[in-house]
Amino acid sequence: MCPPPTAASKPPLPSVRTTALFVTLYILSGVTQPLLMEVAAIHGLADKRCQLYMLFYYAGTAGVSLFSGSDESLSWTTTAKTAFVAAIDIVAQTMNYSGATLAGPTIFAIVYSSVTVWCALFARLVLGRRMTIQQWTAILVVFVGLGVTGLATVDLGPDVVKGTLLVGVGSAMHAMMYVLSESLMNNGEESVSSAKFCGVYGAVACLAYGAWQVFYTSRHFVQLILEPMKESGTTIAMALAILLSILVMNMLHSATFFHTVKYCPGGSTSAGVMKGLQAALVFGATSIAFCNRIGGSEMCFTEDKLVSLLIVVAGVIMFARATDIQTRKSQGGYEDILSEVDISEVEDGRQFTV
Repeated sequence: MCPPPTAASKPPLPSVRTTALFVTLYILSGVTQPLLMEVAAIHGLADKRCQLYMLFYYAGTAGVSLFSGSDESLSWTTTAKTAFVAAIDIVAQTMNYSGATLAGPTIFAIVYSSVTVWCALFARLVLGRRMTIQQWTAILVVFVGLGVTGLATVDLGPDVVKGTLLVGVGSAMHAMMYVLSESLMNNGEESVSSAKFCGVYGAVACLAYGAWQVFYTSRHFVQLILEPMKESGTTIAMALAILLSILVMNMLHSATFFHTVKYCPGGSTSAGVMKGLQAALVFGATSIAFCNRIGGSEMCFTEDKLVSLLIVVAGVIMFARATDIQTRKSQGGYEDILSEVDISEVEDGRQFTV
């Protein structure tokens, strides 16, 4: 275990403008993910048993380590904890994107926004983070908006209901990954850069999916990948372009996500709330790209989804406003909040342990 960093050795905090840029890229790159998964499904690349697209998804996450530069290597203890977090997220994201291919990107985006609620709950349990009544009210509003979507899916068929349930459970597990990642990167005992953590986390997941490709997909590759590609008219070049797009966009999303969790006031909770904004943008993009072209009404912007969207966005705005007020009330502002996360949580014994 590395010795606790002194105040002099602590790396400088990024500027608020830099963090704002990362947050913006985090939201925009997150919009592309359900759309690219739908494109992969259209072109015969999204068989839920093979999970080939998830190999490229996590290869993008592992690729963030290329930008870690001269960052110190993680201790074996932190590496083991990171592997544990990755294992949770492997199950979570398998459920999420399998559910997305069944429910469609629009419903996926709304239900995936429940990460907001789960992050707040897990941050309270794991990190001991206190939130104001206004923040809890905002989270409740988001939850109500998600409930509107859940009720609307009942009439869309069993596959859509099954996909919605998968995304619901996967979102809760994914939120736990958010909170545990924040705890590890801000543990106060070891300097853990977001790029280094992301690289190790992605490499563990990539190895797991790579092993699955060797032991399962390779034996069914013709039946489950090549034949669906042929039926949909997908060439090898097109398939590689789609899979590499998933890789590149997830590399960008992962890098910006872990930066957001580490440096944005509110950490994992704020990152979870931003899922509501991603849902709003996915609505429009999905309707433009897929409505009346493929699938059914799950691809279109319906009245139920409009109501859900308005409620979710209202909750997100309420949460952002409440968080801003809380930040302004704190002594020292932005830097003081981060110092509180780095130091007080360790002193109170609330850091993540396995």
